[in-house]
Amino acid sequence: MSPHLHPADERALKLTQAFRDYDLDTIAATLGVHALSRPLIQVHSNLRQVFIHAQADDIDLLQPPAHFHTWLQRPLATPNRGPGPLKINTLTARVVTLRVLYEALITEGVLTTNPMTGYPNPGTEHASDPVPEREDIEQLLKTAKASTPELFAALTLIHEHAFQVRELLGLKWSRYEPSTGELLRARTVTILSEPAQRALEPLLKEAGGPLYATENALPIFPITPEDLRTQLWKACKVAEIPHIPLSALRRASLRDHPARMTGSGFSNDQAYRRALRLAGKVVDKHRKDEP
Repeated sequence: MSPHLHPADERALKLTQAFRDYDLDTIAATLGVHALSRPLIQVHSNLRQVFIHAQADDIDLLQPPAHFHTWLQRPLATPNRGPGPLKINTLTARVVTLRVLYEALITEGVLTTNPMTGYPNPGTEHASDPVPEREDIEQLLKTAKASTPELFAALTLIHEHAFQVRELLGLKWSRYEPSTGELLRARTVTILSEPAQRALEPLLKEAGGPLYATENALPIFPITPEDLRTQLWKACKVAEIPHIPLSALRRASLRDHPARMTGSGFSNDQAYRRALRLAGKVVDKHRKDEP
């Protein structure tokens, strides 16, 4: 780079050259996590096929051709591994990531308009989407236990007691009584299952033990939702299973542990039974769709 260039101009030139080289890693690293609003590894996963296809088809991603939106449909729908089709949530994540990437380039002064303007979001998955197979959940938990006690404990509590992510990450040790397994959650007092209690033991020890952790009201899971989702995504890859969203793991809890109402955070029987009916319909639909 020329020593006479302003740093912002140097960044713009670096980004422009990276686009010419279809160098997604350099683009993501230069823009950074804050500008892209997601982990760089997720950016690479979401946009990998776009850059691969663009290079193969000689598509200029900085100055896309008129048929760009039509062309995008193929790379966005191409799986990174294994057979398709992709889930709607994955397609949506790819579209949103590409749109955010272009917005970051506008902020950098590399572009003046967003080439993704007018490109529709694929939508979102509905509650009728299949819940994860029990075998996949077992493999995921086994993988998490061998690598990250924090992730293992979080996934175990979701699967055993249907925690929502916000509720889970808001838990503090002051709300937990390890001698009885009682946990004060958002709406109820839950007696944790034995697997859930065992999963929390190494975290409690790491936090300084029951007395210290309780008196200081330390968080049980001092991580962000994005950190949790990223760790989960990586664990699914290591386990060589399809990605299991946290919401799907929670629905699987209602399928696998249907006898726990207060243990699943429901304060009244009507809400719990409605959730159970929904989970049952999901399972029944999935079974009917199987060959």
